[in-house]
Amino acid sequence: MVTDRERLILLNCVPDVSPVQVRRLLDAFGGIKALCAASDAQLRRVWGIGPVIARKFVSTCRTPGLVEEEMRLARRHGCEIITQLDEGYPARLKEIHDPPLVLYRKGQWPQPDEAAVAIVGSRRASLYGQQASERLAYELALRGVTVISGLARGIDAAAHRGALRADGRTVAVLGSGMNRLYPPEHEALAAEVAEQGAVLSEYPMGTAPLPHNFPRRNRVISGLSLGVVVVEAADRSGALITADCAREQGREGFAVPGPVDSVTSQGTHGLLKQGARLVTSVEDIMDELRLREITVHEAAEC
Repeated sequence: MVTDRERLILLNCVPDVSPVQVRRLLDAFGGIKALCAASDAQLRRVWGIGPVIARKFVSTCRTPGLVEEEMRLARRHGCEIITQLDEGYPARLKEIHDPPLVLYRKGQWPQPDEAAVAIVGSRRASLYGQQASERLAYELALRGVTVISGLARGIDAAAHRGALRADGRTVAVLGSGMNRLYPPEHEALAAEVAEQGAVLSEYPMGTAPLPHNFPRRNRVISGLSLGVVVVEAADRSGALITADCAREQGREGFAVPGPVDSVTSQGTHGLLKQGARLVTSVEDIMDELRLREITVHEAAEC
């Protein structure tokens, strides 16, 4: 007997279908069981999609063994699968208009309503940018704030390391399956993150780190957070996509200023012109978000 929880995992495995599309289909068909039982003809009529995607949808939903395989792979790699129907699903993420159907998690997500701030930025970060990212993450973590980022090279990695150095909590959100870690040289860093926080992905096991996965990943980074701090970003960078997601989700936006002649200052200075809060110290973030300062040790006792 397939449960609704297992049906969500199946729906998450359908290729080329977003959470927003699934939500619309659930509304159109009147529930998850009816949707998973729909024929390709019904899907094409209601959704207006082509025959190839419709057949993939039906084929995935009619393959219950796929759930068992996903769960087996997740267990093999030390992950658990959390759906929107589970108590462990992050409450703040449910607030966004397109929350993931499923999260794969290694480690432990903090308690609901936990204070969390995202720090993101350029992969080609300068020494100044990496130092600023690590310092802000370190000081946020010392104050009991969870640091969210994307495990990427440059600013993201510096943010995770700063939180780890403070013995604080940090969460990495991947743009690939949990068994296809990217970049591969951050495997040891990911293991440390999972020890002191969590590594998350909405993508099924085995999903490759394809370029189009990362903009979708960025809405999860901002969705988990109270605010997003951008440290170095060129024009049209992924960090600016995260900042856009934050605005759409009603999260606060912050930017760290940089040298006026630096390419990676163009994006952050653009955000400041658009109204992002200037960050020169951790107090700028704490004050704007009205966060009460607590130590990591106090947070552990709560």
